[in-house]
Amino acid sequence: MSLCFEIKAGGGPPAGFYKGKFVNVEATEHEEFGSGLKFVFEVADGNHKGEQATRITSDSPTPKNAAGRMLAGISGEALTPGKNVDLAPFVGKEYLLQVEDTKNGNGTRISTVMPNWAKA
Repeated sequence: MSLCFEIKAGGGPPAGFYKGKFVNVEATEHEEFGSGLKFVFEVADGNHKGEQATRITSDSPTPKNAAGRMLAGISGEALTPGKNVDLAPFVGKEYLLQVEDTKNGNGTRISTVMPNWAKA
């Protein structure tokens, strides 16, 4: 058995700013927090191209919680109560992502999603 080990980062690319393509939203279940949504993006270029950047939120979006902020960022629209947001048209579209370290330090998560209006 080798005594040499490569130190790996937790899940996701390191904290920073990335271009990323929206992949999908998956239902998820957490032992402590219950059901939620996992927003999945793929880093589009740079040293972390192909890595997944994600954000897990509650499954009840509001204009002010993380789920609502993710939906607003992906759709590029302000959310209001009662509004329906269909994410299917946004799959494969490119966004600007801000990724931050998680509170427990075991990985990273998306903190902000912005439409990539600056594309050339």
